[in-house]
Amino acid sequence: MIIMSHVKKVGCLALLSTGLFVSAQASAANTCDNAYTQTDMNKCAAAKLAVEDQKLNQSYRDFQRLLNSSEKKQLKTVQLAWIDFRDKACQFSASSVRGGSVYPMVLNGCLTAYTQQRRVQLDADIKNIKNK
Repeated sequence: MIIMSHVKKVGCLALLSTGLFVSAQASAANTCDNAYTQTDMNKCAAAKLAVEDQKLNQSYRDFQRLLNSSEKKQLKTVQLAWIDFRDKACQFSASSVRGGSVYPMVLNGCLTAYTQQRRVQLDADIKNIKNK
């Protein structure tokens, strides 16, 4: 089965160039190591999601290059279903804290975990295609 992931863009990070993005990642990592306020922790969770999103999008582009047009259509259908599942699963997972200040951190943490898993799956599919 062809698997892929494309995660929602988080804030302005999606618009940064690669060089600026890398600098922002390094800066965020340092800031996140010392995050004590909920606002800072929420921002760090969003930044981690943005990093995983970027990695996943690169894997998706790499995977698409290996597919014919029919497979690309199939991949898109699978991906849209996966995004719907991921979003609903994470909304449910974070529902006990909905409305609280920790909600963005919990939700983005869940989205990040699913995104990482999806990227690993996608990378494994790429490897399998290349080894055929």
